[in-house]
Amino acid sequence: MFIEAHADRVLGEGYRVLRCPDCGVDFSEPRVAVGPDWYEKSAPLRAIERRPPPESDWRFRQFISDSLPPGRLLDVGCGDGGFLRLVRDIGFSPAGFDYEKRMVDLARSRGIADAECAEFGAYCRGRAAEEFDCVTLFDVLEHVPEPAAFLLEIRRLLKPGGYLAVTLPNALRPLPWGREEHDYPPCHFTRWTPVAMKTFLERHGFDVVRQDASSLSLVHLADHFYYLALMPRILRLARRLIFGRVSTQATLSELYATSPSNGRQSPHGWRGLLAEKAARQRLTDAFKTLCAPVSYCVAIALSFYYHAQRRDCGNVLYTLARRR
Repeated sequence: MFIEAHADRVLGEGYRVLRCPDCGVDFSEPRVAVGPDWYEKSAPLRAIERRPPPESDWRFRQFISDSLPPGRLLDVGCGDGGFLRLVRDIGFSPAGFDYEKRMVDLARSRGIADAECAEFGAYCRGRAAEEFDCVTLFDVLEHVPEPAAFLLEIRRLLKPGGYLAVTLPNALRPLPWGREEHDYPPCHFTRWTPVAMKTFLERHGFDVVRQDASSLSLVHLADHFYYLALMPRILRLARRLIFGRVSTQATLSELYATSPSNGRQSPHGWRGLLAEKAARQRLTDAFKTLCAPVSYCVAIALSFYYHAQRRDCGNVLYTLARRR
């Protein structure tokens, strides 16, 4: 069943999002994995450096609270190694890989010796079957073009009785003002409800041990209001004030880049200043702070509403399963 169409700004590729009538998973067509260049363009290093400490990450706390017996653990898409450091400290022997070299370098700087920069297939071919007691997929599965084939390879790496922990965005989370840009392809190829996740794992040789959704985050709801409800209106006004009546949906960066004077020789000084992306970011951050009281009032009201109306509607879905 057709859900919606989407055009990726980075590659200019068009996608169709559909829903499987059998399992309820939303998936995109086409599904072609992108390389690290796409992620570097869409998620600059500045954003990575602002990540909260791993000890405060709900996903990691859920895994640690399961008190699994320590053993050999593989973290797929290990990122900067924050989680691997946590599990190493409680007795696990950690290994991880990521195809972004900058991430692997950060992981190694944290003392994770068995961290490799590799693509999934190449990494798995270099590993023995049933090598690991536990595999973790923290916000990985939704990025995978072919999740069924991916999961079968993960199962091959797990010992019988070994554990698989999966987290991903909960498809039941509230989206009152539309979907976040990162939840579209080629960043996310699939979207999962709790039932769809459980059914998928059970069909591929796993028994679900437990499943939980995070609580609704006021920060997420406030940001959702600011970025998806308020900012698009402000940006449309800014485009009109700076460039006149433009019908395009191009970003300010794109408009400045294509304007004849590159925005720097504008007769209005403030327009010239806004040609610098850093200046626009500072202005956006200041405006977000100014709007915070309104954003959080809206977030609190929405939180009460969704808690009363829906179950399992937290932002993140956590599932722990065991290989048969």
